[in-house]
Amino acid sequence: MSLLITTECISCGACVPECPNEAIFESRSDAEAKGNHVGEGQGDYVITNDRCTECVGHFDEPQCSAVCPVDNCCISDPAYPEGQGLERRPKLTSVTIRRARRLGHGFVNHG
Repeated sequence: MSLLITTECISCGACVPECPNEAIFESRSDAEAKGNHVGEGQGDYVITNDRCTECVGHFDEPQCSAVCPVDNCCISDPAYPEGQGLERRPKLTSVTIRRARRLGHGFVNHG
């Protein structure tokens, strides 16, 4: 489960400080220089697949999508389909829960 930022991004930067996992970077090269993987099909700003948990353990919805002024700019990454996506979020996968725990979130699955 991971999100990506589409090429519709206007590079406003509103998403960067909102990400609790520090998964958003201003460029692919910035993310990769820090050892992160970035999927294909992203705009100037990118979300790293290994750090994005769609805000599981922090918020009820992904904060990048919540603050973005462009509709459908932060979307589910089809290369990481184990998640339910933004529109069908109720059931979390064990992969996402493990990723959230690895990133230091005390997330407990109640469902």
